[in-house]
Amino acid sequence: MPEPSELDRLVLGPDAAFAEARPEPDPPPKTPPRRKGKIELAVGRDLRAMPTALRASALAASALDLARDLDETEMTPRDKAGIARELRMHMNDLAAQAPGERKGDSTDEVRERRERRLAATGE
Repeated sequence: MPEPSELDRLVLGPDAAFAEARPEPDPPPKTPPRRKGKIELAVGRDLRAMPTALRASALAASALDLARDLDETEMTPRDKAGIARELRMHMNDLAAQAPGERKGDSTDEVRERRERRLAATGE
């Protein structure tokens, strides 16, 4: 490699003439992957049981974000209660939008008993 001239040193600076000889900077260290908290894992498990369209919705993404906040963010108990309430409402809304029959409600039990009673009396 030819020696840089005095003009190169003045115009380009002392390091510019030797730019190709300069070593590459080290890449930044890789950060370890983020570990999911117990609330985020539970929300993810509930979302996997839902249809694909619901899992891909903004409401599901927001629920995951709320769960992540509950797991990772330091906050007051009052703030935590508000975020937990919002997460519960998001999950209830998602469950209400999911297709299929929902069982286990006390109303369902009362309706079934009434139908059996009516069937037994012959009406």
